[in-house]
Amino acid sequence: MKDILIVGIGGFMGSAARYAVYLFTAKHYAEKPYSGTLIVNLIGCLIIGLLSGGLIKMNNQTGLFLIAGLCGGFTTFSTFALDGLKLIKEGLLLQFILYASVSMIGGLIVCLAGFYLMNKG
Repeated sequence: MKDILIVGIGGFMGSAARYAVYLFTAKHYAEKPYSGTLIVNLIGCLIIGLLSGGLIKMNNQTGLFLIAGLCGGFTTFSTFALDGLKLIKEGLLLQFILYASVSMIGGLIVCLAGFYLMNKG
């Protein structure tokens, strides 16, 4: 239960940070509506790479807070990128291609399906 609370606190902070980036980009880059998402995804990928690459030696709870919580709340794209990197590092290129393709194309398809289901009436 303690680990769930640690992840939850980190997730709250990451989500709040993501919203702050959204507000900033909506004010300063209104003509580029997707810039906030792009910035969050790139920053999140950098942070999760630094953390998992050993920038700091962390215990399990620190890792849960920073990686699962903070980065997970900030952007799940960073976790997607880290999972892809692990597959590539393990020499599982075909699995990486399948994972990335199903994640992106499948995600778009199910998003479209959900949108269609909610708007068909």
